[in-house]
Amino acid sequence: MKMNISLVWMAAICLLISGCSNYRELNELGVIIAMGVDQNDDPKQPYRVTYQVINPSGLSQTSTSGGQSLAVINYTITGKTILETLGKSASVIPRENNTTHLSLIIIGEKLARNNLDLIFDGLDRGKYSRGSIPIFIARGKTAKDVLGVIEPLETTPGKNIISTTQNNQKLYGSSSEVLAYEIISSLLSEGKDASLPGISISNDSQKGKQTENLETTNPTTIRLRD
Repeated sequence: MKMNISLVWMAAICLLISGCSNYRELNELGVIIAMGVDQNDDPKQPYRVTYQVINPSGLSQTSTSGGQSLAVINYTITGKTILETLGKSASVIPRENNTTHLSLIIIGEKLARNNLDLIFDGLDRGKYSRGSIPIFIARGKTAKDVLGVIEPLETTPGKNIISTTQNNQKLYGSSSEVLAYEIISSLLSEGKDASLPGISISNDSQKGKQTENLETTNPTTIRLRD
């Protein structure tokens, strides 16, 4: 009898401690999946960072009913450092920020030419320190512009860039992903230059940032560049 009571208590304790105390619904989180870093004109706030956040309702409509609600929303914040912009984004993004699903970082060409070392020093020390994130340079446009394109075939610009890069590498071999840890290693190695793949906007127009881009056979798209 005592053994049975002990087993009951053990089962009850297991049920109590097995729950996810930090569990959050997707619609309670601001899930950041891509980030664009540009040079800001204000020297007191030299960084302009665009955070691309999943829109759960738009993602659901896109995947189930073919609706035109956007799957992502972009928020742009300026700051003295990249990490400061993440803190300041809490005053703009109406949900708890979450960077665990960050899968892409785009750096504006102008900023990359000036202080690439400082950018990656900030990324390495901060919440973006996961080294497996692919990095791209926005050629001829800002990172904000690239993340603003509404892609006709993929649900998000980030997914389109990664899928196109992997497809190109497999079928053509002219470009490949370069991960954050590889760039940091190159910057720390004497006599070794960092080389990043480029992306640009093809058939650029204002419609590329609107749902009208989904209604044409010649849409604005994101293109890989050397």
